[in-house]
Amino acid sequence: MKDAFIGIDLGTSSVKISLVDVSRTLLNTTTRTYGLNIGKDGMAEQNPQEWVDAVLDGMGEVISNVRDVAVKGIGLTGQWSGTVPVDKEGNAIHDAIIWMDTRGSKEIGSLTGGFPSISGYRIDKLARWLRITGGAPAHSGKDSLAHILFIKDNFPELYGKTHKFLEPKDFIAAKLTGKFAASWDNIALLWVTDNREAGNIAYNERLIEMSGISREKLPQIVKPTDIVGPLRDEISGKLGLEDAKVASGCGDMQCSLIGAGCVDDFQTLIYLGTSSWITSHVPFKKTDIFHNIASLPSGIPGKYFVAAEQENACNCMEFVSGIMGIEGKAKYSVIDTLSSNVNAGSNGLLFLPWLFGERAPVEDPYLRGGFFNLSLENDKGDVLRSVMEGVALNSRWLLNTVEKFTGRNVDQLYMSGGGALSPVRVKIMSNVLGRKIRVVNEPRFATVNGAAMMAAVGLGMLKFSDLRSMGEPYVDYEPDENLSSIYEAKFSQFMEYFRNNRKSMKKYNAK
Repeated sequence: MKDAFIGIDLGTSSVKISLVDVSRTLLNTTTRTYGLNIGKDGMAEQNPQEWVDAVLDGMGEVISNVRDVAVKGIGLTGQWSGTVPVDKEGNAIHDAIIWMDTRGSKEIGSLTGGFPSISGYRIDKLARWLRITGGAPAHSGKDSLAHILFIKDNFPELYGKTHKFLEPKDFIAAKLTGKFAASWDNIALLWVTDNREAGNIAYNERLIEMSGISREKLPQIVKPTDIVGPLRDEISGKLGLEDAKVASGCGDMQCSLIGAGCVDDFQTLIYLGTSSWITSHVPFKKTDIFHNIASLPSGIPGKYFVAAEQENACNCMEFVSGIMGIEGKAKYSVIDTLSSNVNAGSNGLLFLPWLFGERAPVEDPYLRGGFFNLSLENDKGDVLRSVMEGVALNSRWLLNTVEKFTGRNVDQLYMSGGGALSPVRVKIMSNVLGRKIRVVNEPRFATVNGAAMMAAVGLGMLKFSDLRSMGEPYVDYEPDENLSSIYEAKFSQFMEYFRNNRKSMKKYNAK
């Protein structure tokens, strides 16, 4: 009987669950979807019970009909910068406020402001955050700290009833084990941890006091590879997983590196999903407040990773194709066919991907998307291709910033995420970036497979060095040098539009 591990990736629109054996072979996968409640004034919430139901149902399916396998561990990853208030039994007492929610921006402005200031931060406060954590609360209000302060100021009764505030994947860990714990990488966006030693992260009492959060409402901090506990008896008995232990795991950005086999410093990954990020492990703590990029504790104890996320990626195509009525099982085939029949540059059409503001390389919740230079000569294919190009142009902007941040030129990027399933989209990304792209094996499930391997490492059955081959075999894409001048001009146009219209967008969207 071969040892195996379950990975759970609690995404924004769905949970992915995989079963991976100790030789790193993917045995089975499944996906479950759930709802998202977008409301006025920047509200973005989800029902945590829907997460739990989806996870348990998916775990049951992924281990069914797989023989001669002994599940030894369960690893967790998923969306982070979310907040679930729970009672003493670990039950959610309010819907989860997720990473898209901006209602706490007012509270963050009050916390961080004052005189003298730089970029909206009182200098002494900013200096303390940067020195101790390596970053600072985002003014967009999308960080976990903003969510908690929003609850405290606007729903004081809920704040008082809350036993612990948990990140989404840590909430799932609590429901599976009955234990309240947060991996030190996942809780970073509370901005109350001392991150100066990558292998020894702990709460900083001065920062907790400065934040205004009650210390007793925060969970215990553990390493991403630590075992939180065994499954609750009622869950292990129902699923037949009596021997399985739950590893804390890490956030999706951190885990995407592990699932792609990028465990060494400066191996650079671009993830293309609902949102997108460009990241790598780095041996230093550093912050760029002007571009909202920082190196924070990673899923590998003792290492940092580059946190550089652009807020909008495949969600742009989902939104635009939905409006255009492109639906059904053949949806993505139709999108690729129509887009591939259009020349580079989309016949002059430019798409701006900022449908939900932006996080990096510029933090601005007031940016909005749209089409520029639309004419009667454009058709459906132009529109679809321009969406792909617009996302890639934003990634080029981000890559330029990341290279300056790390002090290294990136010759090739590994790629994972659902967007990597589209050859057209990957070719466009390679051409716009002017870089070789290596799409990892099973790109849609790379992150969740990384979560499964976190459990294997936590149980001492594998080492991180054993995971270097996780992304193999690769599919490689080389940039077409004949298109470089087209995309140079397109990128200049993209940046010109941003500079000329940023103030207007703030005027239209600030409240």
